Amino acid sequence: MDTLLLRRLLGLLLLAVTVIAQVGFEMTGQINALTFRTGNALTGGSLTLDGIKITIPDNCLVTLPAITVSWQELNAAGALPGFGSPGVTWSATVQGNVVGGAYVAGLVFIAQNPGQILAGTIASINSATGHFTVTSANGPLDCVINSPTGFYSGIPYTAAPLWTSDPNNPSIHAQSGFPVCIPTTANTIDCPAKNRPTVGGVPSTSFTFGVPPVAPGAPDPMFMVPLAVGDFVTFTGTNVGGTLTINALTANLGIYTAPGTKPAYVNVEEAILGIVSARGGVEVAETRAVAFTTDPSTTIQWFAMDVDPCDGTVTERNIMLLQPSQVAPLGRAVFRLGKTPITPATQQVGFRLSTGTITTSNGLTAGQFIQPIFNFVFPELLTFGDVPLTLNFESIPFLAQGSGPYIPGNPLATPPTTCLRVGQLTNPWPGAAAPVPTVCASPPVCSSAVSPSSTSTSASATAPAAPDTILSASGVRSQARGVITLTVNAQVNNPNSILSVSVQGPSPISPQVMVKGTTVAGGVTNWSLAISIKGNKPTSITVTSSGGAAPVVKAVA
Repeated sequence: MDTLLLRRLLGLLLLAVTVIAQVGFEMTGQINALTFRTGNALTGGSLTLDGIKITIPDNCLVTLPAITVSWQELNAAGALPGFGSPGVTWSATVQGNVVGGAYVAGLVFIAQNPGQILAGTIASINSATGHFTVTSANGPLDCVINSPTGFYSGIPYTAAPLWTSDPNNPSIHAQSGFPVCIPTTANTIDCPAKNRPTVGGVPSTSFTFGVPPVAPGAPDPMFMVPLAVGDFVTFTGTNVGGTLTINALTANLGIYTAPGTKPAYVNVEEAILGIVSARGGVEVAETRAVAFTTDPSTTIQWFAMDVDPCDGTVTERNIMLLQPSQVAPLGRAVFRLGKTPITPATQQVGFRLSTGTITTSNGLTAGQFIQPIFNFVFPELLTFGDVPLTLNFESIPFLAQGSGPYIPGNPLATPPTTCLRVGQLTNPWPGAAAPVPTVCASPPVCSSAVSPSSTSTSASATAPAAPDTILSASGVRSQARGVITLTVNAQVNNPNSILSVSVQGPSPISPQVMVKGTTVAGGVTNWSLAISIKGNKPTSITVTSSGGAAPVVKAVA
């Protein structure tokens, strides 16, 4: 064979091997096997998905329907109920890269049936056990809310703790976002009958709570709303011994709270994050989310949660402030960022009402909702047949640098005796070369929770003693893809003042605290706020100050 031709063929072969060795993948399939390497609570292992073996790196945290766990937490007896039994399947979605011929995971999501969405009418409720039945063509389906603490029924269900519902960010709720419960003899206080008023002897499916504090005996928004026989529900869960243990349920109920009051509730239907790539010739997905609130008069802030890789401190980063729909579907907020990059990507995001939060009578933080991202969408090729893409995990901080002290996701787990830090994915890194890891100065300190540090729309200034003056204010309107963005800018002559803005028009917005900017000569301080509005155009703004300045009213340009 010609020497030059041979060299060319060898070069093409080397290129092909290089490309194959660093190609990204996203696969969903049935789990055949799981293995666990010996080590500590953050050591990885392997997952076989429809015959394809995938390496799970150390420090890989797995996203389940309501919680996030380490790979080793799946090694407990009965962690995957019925796994390996006839007729029982478990599924996973894995995003990773083929590195040197080996499949290596970066992100892992596991559920018994990830596409499951069931629906039916509640046929019966057992007030002694917390079980209830839902009508089906094959007879009543036995269900129970999976809550190891008994949050939604007062009766703990502990057989499958990894597949729990979420008590902190209610995954058992009305369509409007209000948390609902199963009435039992064990939770008559947290799930009071008075919170489900009747009309003609039939439980109401739509009502608005009065302004707190409510009169004795009146429905109280500080408590959950009981489900009732006849309610239509959609739900998903894990089959354990013939009983569907539910981790998420939405009841066809329109339950709202009085405008501008607390508590009010917010719930998230979906949150999708498009990953940005520096490579040209790719399609970047849109970052978007859908949320619902019980108070449509109040704006919702969507924020990212940046995590310090050493101590786990959370810093909030504003993504968008949006006014919910004022018409049907009442209270829905559709966040759409288009191709605007939201970087860096975070493992969790939050949604908070601008009226703030309050702790309810059963310990729930009303007014906000925190959840992991279940759908990271990586760039896609625009030209078919081009060199395949690798998934750029190095641009995702919680994978490339870590996320601080490890706290078990299992609500019944005993914290490890030795505090561990969730570091960079390693052994191996899911890519050609691992980024430089963060070096922490001190050992990790574990606790049950980390308080966020807000850098979003809230301010923490001290109100001045003497009246101030609002020097300027403006409101400018722009529109894209059917969404109006109102950008408000203002100046005040005292750096200790706090400015707020209200919006007038067909869909008025109550006062919102603005975001403090720079302070220049003479103590003049800039404030701003961007509010997204879908539908009616705002006509004017009113800017007020905590320092006692005269309000400034300006027409929207």
